[in-house]
Amino acid sequence: MASHTIMDNPIRKSIEERGIKLDKNRLEALTDGIFAFSMTLLVTSLILPRSATITQTSTEALLSLVPDFFHYIIAFFVLSAFWMSHHVQFTHIRSLDRPFLFLNIIGLFFVTVVPFSTSFIGDYSDDLVATAVFEINLLVLGLVFLLQWVYATRGYLLVSPDYPEIRIRFGIWRNLVIPSLSLFGIILAVAGFKSSTMVYLLSPLASWTVGRVILKKG
Repeated sequence: MASHTIMDNPIRKSIEERGIKLDKNRLEALTDGIFAFSMTLLVTSLILPRSATITQTSTEALLSLVPDFFHYIIAFFVLSAFWMSHHVQFTHIRSLDRPFLFLNIIGLFFVTVVPFSTSFIGDYSDDLVATAVFEINLLVLGLVFLLQWVYATRGYLLVSPDYPEIRIRFGIWRNLVIPSLSLFGIILAVAGFKSSTMVYLLSPLASWTVGRVILKKG
């Protein structure tokens, strides 16, 4: 019965009839390239200003980079998590359509903004605006990835009809981890907590907990 309902999905049928399914490989190649470039570009936030070599000793200059290095680490591993999530999702997506492609392009746009927001908060680590820019960047990026998964799995539009429902729910909750931490970080920053970006250190534990709880319930 479930299989019959899925096959009768008018959206899926319309996609197949119009022949607008797109090749996954090109989008995966573009995604890999943009993630690789953005993750490499992050290191530019660690470049010392030219004046530092004149006014500071090497130790002072290195210590001045501590906030930049901290946010570089966060951004690098958060982007790594997004890339791995994208890779896992794409292993289960059978084909693409134009709305899904558009959602991916929007997501990649916010990926390219991460080096800027990382450099910005590194320069103004105690500033509310800089903190908000960084955390809103990750918040929106996470929500776009969530929307991609919801769209692809709604009515089994772009995934196999046999894909387990529990795995779909797990993907949704997993994609909510970073947006939830970002929202929490923004609240902490507004409340005056200056190290609100430390909440991202909780992401591995949060992801593990989500996996344990959701899959155990299934």
